Amino acid sequence: MAWLTKSRFMAGRQCAKRLWFEVHAPLATRAPESMAIRQGREFDSLMRVLVPGRVVARDRGLPAAIAATSRVLAAGGAPVLHQPAVRHGEFAVIADILRRDRGVSELIEVKASTQVKPEHIPDAAFQTLVLRGARVPVQRVSIAHVDNTFVLARKGEYAGLASEADITAEVEAVLPALAEEAMVLHRVMAERSAPAIAMGPHCHAPWPCPFIERCSAGAPPPDLSTHRDARVRAGLRIVDRAAAAEVRDAPWPRAYLDFETIAFAVPEIVGTRPYEQLPFQWSLHVEDASGDLRHAEFLARDDFGDFTALATALLRAAPPSGPVFAYNAHFEARVLALLARHVPPQAAALDALRARLVDLLPITRKAYYDPRMQGSWSLKAVIPTIAPELAYTRLGEVQEGEAAQLAFLELRADATDAARRAALETALLEYCRQDTWALVCLARFLAR
Repeated sequence: MAWLTKSRFMAGRQCAKRLWFEVHAPLATRAPESMAIRQGREFDSLMRVLVPGRVVARDRGLPAAIAATSRVLAAGGAPVLHQPAVRHGEFAVIADILRRDRGVSELIEVKASTQVKPEHIPDAAFQTLVLRGARVPVQRVSIAHVDNTFVLARKGEYAGLASEADITAEVEAVLPALAEEAMVLHRVMAERSAPAIAMGPHCHAPWPCPFIERCSAGAPPPDLSTHRDARVRAGLRIVDRAAAAEVRDAPWPRAYLDFETIAFAVPEIVGTRPYEQLPFQWSLHVEDASGDLRHAEFLARDDFGDFTALATALLRAAPPSGPVFAYNAHFEARVLALLARHVPPQAAALDALRARLVDLLPITRKAYYDPRMQGSWSLKAVIPTIAPELAYTRLGEVQEGEAAQLAFLELRADATDAARRAALETALLEYCRQDTWALVCLARFLAR
């Protein structure tokens, strides 16, 4: 029978059906690696530099890693072990760091978050349970996480990026109940059929479940009868002309702006912090009173991090006056403020541009609803109801923000060949251009 590993235990805590699927009916193709996973791997790699020690090889799989760890521990081990693997009965784990100092063994779980989260406690507790069962006497448990006050002063110098939080007391408090829970989940793995569990909030928290599409196949549309908005509960299409007056009466010319950004757990641009949203692309449509449009765009390639080039191009393309429409404009405002900090000579112009932002999201929320939006006012939910030809599903591999970030990372990778780079550039430019063209169509619809 399969072992209950840490990842399976955490999957089972989220949903027992997810655990059963992962063991008995995994997805045929693995989902693309998410930004969160990439960021976690990046921070984990850095921790091997910040906390040097012996890495236990595990290229041949979990059994080989367990055997290698047993040999290391039997020989006295090393003060710090990275990726040690142990098994206790039908439970097995690969820990991030095992540190032994003056007779005290400490388990360090590495998380790329900026603080300890509730789900980190059972994660570390299950590892503690298995390590102790395997006669590795863990006396202290910590979470190593990202300190988001860290600012990269010099390339490659990351002392101070990681912060360790002692969670020993929290782990000890949950261990007895967690041991029982682990036994229950192990029995779930042995069942012949998946447990009957209805979809709910657990499908999305603390992580999006990879089996959502399978569980929702043939499911009825969401019940919106308890939605907080009466218009959604009524299920009627509503257009409030008065609520759209701010768009209808806006002066000319009108600009429409969208940024694409990327955040790194381990900052690579001097002067930036972990998880700062760093712009790598923008699109701008400008419309005059006659309805004529012009479009400008920028995509960083080898010059990513040269915020002067990105800001200069934007200020050159933007009209000197008039509203700058965005959707959820707080995001564009934050990016413009970041640019102003990093490009002091253009700070005044960037601040002036930021002051002209007009947020189409609250205006749309007040002025419009269509039942096909299913209670959501995201741009991707709104646009297909007023301009079906602009549905984001018609785009290629870049249809949303995270896909744009992953495409940008691939674009910058040394291993990416010229043909693939060209395809990625095309996809990124098309996606960002669609965002601002969608804003044009939305504003015209609201003005009518």
